[in-house]
Formats: sequence, structure tokens, C-alpha cells
Amino acid sequence: MKRKKIGKYILLLLTLGFVFLWYFSERKIQMIYGDLTEKVAADKFLLDAHPVLIKNISVLSEDGKRFIPHQSVLIKEGTIASIDSIIDNPPDAKIIDGTDKFLIPGLIDSHVHLLKSPNDLLLYIANGVTEIREMMGDEVHLQWRQEIGQGKRIGPDMYIASPRIASFGRVKGWFMNWTQGFESVSNEEEAKRLIEKTVEKGYDGIKIYTLLNTDGYTSLNELAPKNGLDVIGHIPYGVGHEGFLMSNQEEVAHLEELMKPILWDNGGFDGIKNQTDADDFLGIVDKKTKELAPRLAEKDIVVTTTLWLMESFVQQKFNIDQILSEVELVYVNPGLSEWDENIPGLGWLPTVNRYRILDAETLTPSELERIKIFWATYAEACRITLRNLNDEGVKILAGTDANVPCAVPGFSLHDELASLREAGMSPTEVLQSVTRLPGEWLGKNTGILKEGAKANLVILEENPLMDIANTRSINSVMVNGRFYEKSVLNDMLNAVKNSNEASRTVDIAQYTKK
Repeated sequence: MKRKKIGKYILLLLTLGFVFLWYFSERKIQMIYGDLTEKVAADKFLLDAHPVLIKNISVLSEDGKRFIPHQSVLIKEGTIASIDSIIDNPPDAKIIDGTDKFLIPGLIDSHVHLLKSPNDLLLYIANGVTEIREMMGDEVHLQWRQEIGQGKRIGPDMYIASPRIASFGRVKGWFMNWTQGFESVSNEEEAKRLIEKTVEKGYDGIKIYTLLNTDGYTSLNELAPKNGLDVIGHIPYGVGHEGFLMSNQEEVAHLEELMKPILWDNGGFDGIKNQTDADDFLGIVDKKTKELAPRLAEKDIVVTTTLWLMESFVQQKFNIDQILSEVELVYVNPGLSEWDENIPGLGWLPTVNRYRILDAETLTPSELERIKIFWATYAEACRITLRNLNDEGVKILAGTDANVPCAVPGFSLHDELASLREAGMSPTEVLQSVTRLPGEWLGKNTGILKEGAKANLVILEENPLMDIANTRSINSVMVNGRFYEKSVLNDMLNAVKNSNEASRTVDIAQYTKK
């Protein structure tokens, strides 16, 4: 009897211990993904929707190549009703003086990660980003999208891809799903089940990840289009350029995904030991991507950029304090930026930054210099890839990987546009990458200024075709029938900042912009 009682007590203690561990771990996951950050009372930003007449403004032409001066734009029920030089004042319309200002379509960030905090939705609107592609979808994002569509929540329009899809064993697959939201597919049967679930939940496409095996990749590419799902994302290790080009995948989620198979074929990190190796590799990238570009254009495969992030890797490894002081860290969800040094993930701060050099103090100066050369070469290879694709007419979509360190939601899109311009794209091409081209890919009547188009709009103080940095000169934003003046956009930013401060556990004063 005593042994049975002891056994019951042990079982009870083990059960209680497991429950406690599960609860603690679940709370930790919720915290680092931002679910426990104080949420902004965003209802106050749900302004009434009224007709709007913007008078005497320069309007971006439909081809995005010039501004047409002295135009009036009438918006009714969230749609552009008319664009003309003269429009009579409707009796119920809000009149906006557009003199000396510039009207562009709302910006579209084609690669973001919302994670668990709805506060980020306000950051996008305040930065003129009226539409996003969520590339690591979650059921809460589907809920937010529904609420935005119903007028119950303020936020950008949303395309939502599935959770990342890779190939793991059963135990690791369960763990990766629990901690990072991954879905695991290794064969046709698992692919069928996942496709059915993805369609039922309402996702727009499936997000291919690098660790997906060839059988899983082939099965998903066959099944997804038949079920109305886009195939987008990474190029898996075992697939390469040829397997990718033979598939139904219609988008590449990063410039680096086209460059990396070339890197793998040339020894990866071990293949670049010095600057001579780096120069040789860049020559190979130039040759290979020039050969690849017309094939992408022929298949009408679009490529999302995330170039600024690639360029930031060297700085994040060697000068993290500097880059943290340059970005708008105060608006980053503190659970995310602080993370947990015992859990691999998306941390931003120096002790948890995912791109930091581990045990840097144990490396010799020559070893550190080699790392610096590699990552500088990595960024330049992405720039070369971009130039060759753009020269061949491949459709380029601007995307940021927002919430991956150190890409701040909303703000990072303007950083990305600057990187694209510096890499050689013209201001017109850069602006198209964030308006008309993603609008076309999404198959929506958006990203363009014309009668009948959705009136997601941004009024700028300065001309972005003269200097792409002028996308930051936001005067006001219109999204889903609601017009937001600059003062209200600033209120959104302050609300997010205050909520973050209330949830912060690490002092970031040293990184605050002066």
C-alpha cells in the first residue's frame, strides 16, 4: 500500500511539475513574441469614414513615372471616385488642401512578420504602409485581418501566408511548431493534410522554408495551386535554381535566396577566406545571376528584396550598439527586442541579438576580419543580384522582414527603399516596387492612382521621384476610408511607444535617438 501511495505522490508531483513547466514555457513564448506587451487602446483611432476631396495636389501617374500637377481627387466609400483638374465640392466631403504636396498610393511592404502584438499595425499606418504581406502567418493574424475588413480595427490590408513549412522528425516537428509556429511536411500525404488545413483556415499562400525536403517541396508545389494557394518563400537546400525554376513557386522571399545556391556551390563560408576569394565569388554571382535573370522574367517570378537587412549583418555583428541607436528601437515590441538569452530566436539587444558573433573574445583578429569580409561580400552579392534582375525586367517587390532584427515595422520600409536606390534602382523603379508592382501581384485594385482603385493613399510634403527619401515626408494617410492627419499619426506612434515603455524590463536609453 505504501508503495502505491508513494507512486501516486510521485506521479502527482511529476504531473504538477509538467503543468508548471508547460505554463512557464508558454508564458515565456507569449512574452518574447509580444503577446504580453501592453496593448494600445486602438479604438480611439477608428475614425468615422467620410467622403474626402483632395484639391490642387500633384498626383502620381498610373505608370508611376511622373506627377500630374493641380489635380483634385474625390474619394467615396474607400474608393477613388474621380481624378480631374476641377471637381465641385460635394456637400458632405472633408476638403483637403493639397497645394505643393504629392499624392502616391499607400506603400506595400511585401515581407513582414507581425508575430503577436497588434500594436505593430499602428506603426505601419503611421509610416504610410497601407498593405502588408505577412510571411509567417498565425491564426491571430487571420482574426486581425477580419476585424480590419469589418471596420473594427485600424490596420493595413493584409495578405497572409501560412506558417513556415519545413521538414522535421515527429518530436522536433512538434517542438518547432510549439515554439516557432513551423509546420512540418516530408511527403505527399503530409502535404495533402497541410494544404487542406491551410485552405480551411483562410491563408492566401504557403510559405516554403529552407529546411523543406525535396519530396515535400514537390508535393506542395503540385497541390497548392490546385487549391488556390500561392507558393512563395525560400529555395530549399536540396532544390537549387533548376528545381525551383521547374516548380510552381511564383515568388522568392529574399534576394539572398537566389544568391545562396551559388554560395553553397562555391564552398559557403569556407569558400571565402580572404578578399581575393570574395572578389572571385562576386564575379561568379554576377555571371550566374545574369544567366538566371531572363529565366525568372520569362516565368514572371517576382523577387522580394529585404536588402537593408542583408546589409545590416556586418554592423549587427561588429557594431550592434551603433545600429540599435540608428533604428527606431523605442517602437519595437520589448518582448521581442529583449528576448531570452537561453532561447535561440529573434532577439535584438547585444546579449541576445541573433546575428551577434558568439564568443567573439576567443577569436583572433584575422578570424574576425575573415567574418567581416564574408558578410560584406554577402551583402554585395545581394546588390549584384538585384541589379542584374532589375536590368532584365524581373519584377522587384520591396520587403523588409520587419521584426527580424533590426528591421522596425513600418519604419524599415523607408530604410529598404533607400538601400534599393543606393544599389542602383531609379527612384521611379523603387517607388513602383512598393506600390504598383506588389498591387499587381496581389491581384488587387491597389498600388495605383486611378478611378475605381482602392483609396489607400499617402500625401507627401516632398517629391519621392526627386529623392526616394521623401517617402518619409508624410503629411497624411488614408486607409480603408479613414483619413489620418499627421497629428493623429503621431498620436499612434506615441501610443505604441508608451505601451512599450510600460512593458519594458531592460533600459534602452543608451540606444534612444538623440
